[in-house]
Amino acid sequence: MAGRPRLYTSSEEGRHATWLELFFDLVFVLAIAELARYLHNHLTVGGFLAFAFLFVPVWLVWSNFSYYADLFDVDGPFYRVMMLVAMLLSIALAMNVYGALDGGSAGFVAAYVALRVLLVGLYTWAWRYVEETRPLTTWHLTGFSTGALIWGASLLVPEPARYWMWALGLLVEMATPVFAQILVLEEAPVQRSHLPERFGLFTIIVLGESIVVTGLGVAGTQWAVGSVVVAALGFAAVASLWWLYFDHVLDESAVEHAYTNGVRELFVGFSWAYGHLAIYIGLAATAVGIEFAIGGAMDPALGRGARAALCGGVALYLVAVSVLHSLSPQPFPRRASAARLGVAAFAVVLALVGSALSPPVLAGLLALALVGLTFFEVGWVGRSSVAPRLPLPERKRKKW
Repeated sequence: MAGRPRLYTSSEEGRHATWLELFFDLVFVLAIAELARYLHNHLTVGGFLAFAFLFVPVWLVWSNFSYYADLFDVDGPFYRVMMLVAMLLSIALAMNVYGALDGGSAGFVAAYVALRVLLVGLYTWAWRYVEETRPLTTWHLTGFSTGALIWGASLLVPEPARYWMWALGLLVEMATPVFAQILVLEEAPVQRSHLPERFGLFTIIVLGESIVVTGLGVAGTQWAVGSVVVAALGFAAVASLWWLYFDHVLDESAVEHAYTNGVRELFVGFSWAYGHLAIYIGLAATAVGIEFAIGGAMDPALGRGARAALCGGVALYLVAVSVLHSLSPQPFPRRASAARLGVAAFAVVLALVGSALSPPVLAGLLALALVGLTFFEVGWVGRSSVAPRLPLPERKRKKW
């Protein structure tokens, strides 16, 4: 029957995101904006930790539905309606982010559980019609159902103990794909994955928050000269972060390499995937820092929290991409990795001693360091664009 899920057939030309996947991604523009708004108004150590904690379930919703679309080739009226419902529920999740840890957790939990129930329904549908994936889908059904039950049961527990149940549920859900793949290693279906492209698209979504705050921030200051200067420097910094990621970090072979080389490489591959969370959190924090720097361009210095968001976000991003590159099958010169970590350390120093620097000077030093790092990598490593795919072995090709 048309519209039923089936295993995606391997293709020499590779795969790309569908229009439905790109439409689905738009919801997470709102989600990232709400997460950034939360951090903007909670610039404390606890606020940073809460922001990172809330980022995890939002990203898991996106990644779990993206994984399903990567595994199954399905595009009929029923699936489209289910994904549109998922989008609507994701909007509800996003709009409940701000109050999720401040007495308004019930709405956040309700939206999250509803999304989990929908995902379980999609896997049940696939289990019925795609027999060769039943060992894999059975474990996903078990794990995601357990996670949904834990999240639902958290409503019976008062705050703040409720949040510990969320953490348990997230742990179960993050472990589910890992152990599902390991437990059915020899039965995993053979096909081409497009998840690295999806990770890159989510990176663009998060980078977009910096573009939004840059434009709105300058407009909000009536195009004051100082704010325009800081905005230009902030954009240069963000452009460098984009360049570093898409030229040398996004590796299209990382996922397939993980599923063709045994259990150890599976763990490495999942570490590469989950490590993107640190990249996204760092980029979103950087956007918040840029917003403060533009708004306070004429102040003597940025506040400690704003400096932590701006410089700390950049440092977290650089450390994360360095670690991810070490997990990638594509080689990368140690000198280039050392340069990244050196700039990350410089960003931390700016965060600590930046009280003596005006926002334009602080933004200028940070942008100069990032632009210099970009030129260094272009000259030292050479432009590789997106790393090429490695050939898939015939015997043990595995699916992400």
